[in-house]
Amino acid sequence: MLNKLVIPKSIILLIVLAVVLNILRVLLFGKLSLIYILWNLFLAFVPFLISTTLLYFSEKGKLNKVLFIIGGIVWLIFLPNAPYIVTDLIHIGVVRAVPVLFDSLLLFTSAWAGLLLGMNSISHIEKILLLKYSKKISQITIIFILLLTSFGMYVGRFLRFNSWDIFTSPFSFFDKLSSTFYGSSETVEAIIYTLLFFSFIYISYSSWKYSNTK
Repeated sequence: MLNKLVIPKSIILLIVLAVVLNILRVLLFGKLSLIYILWNLFLAFVPFLISTTLLYFSEKGKLNKVLFIIGGIVWLIFLPNAPYIVTDLIHIGVVRAVPVLFDSLLLFTSAWAGLLLGMNSISHIEKILLLKYSKKISQITIIFILLLTSFGMYVGRFLRFNSWDIFTSPFSFFDKLSSTFYGSSETVEAIIYTLLFFSFIYISYSSWKYSNTK
């Protein structure tokens, strides 16, 4: 099974570069403000690990309905962490002691790595769906997944919740969500950013799939 968990070499190189740039940032400029990006990259790896495991069991004919549902839900909860790093680009230029170009390279490298982990992970789940359901149902399901992922990005960036808050602080989490959609000024903001994120992820995934089928 271990051979199934190998991260694509292109992603490994991006992660290594992100780590090196973060270390250099600390050594050269004495700033630790972007060290959290390494944690975000780890979180981006979690859905990739889950989807790889589910795909492995599916190909071996050992993925039953209960395991697929439970694993799929946990995967979906953590999936927004992969493309979420793209939103960290807002931090470019915030720390004036670090050259903007340096932080741009660091953040773009990390965002690209997270996005590729997400694309591969979504592809794993789509393969499983195609083995179980028709192409049309699989496509509709993937679109729904991308929409939920986009909303998850909004929740993380603007409502400042983490994936595990669903389990550790469920009342606070769902109370904030409900207040966002019931007579709140944040409702329009939530819809707009969710649709913007969805457009970005959908086009990115479609382009990624096309480039990998040529």
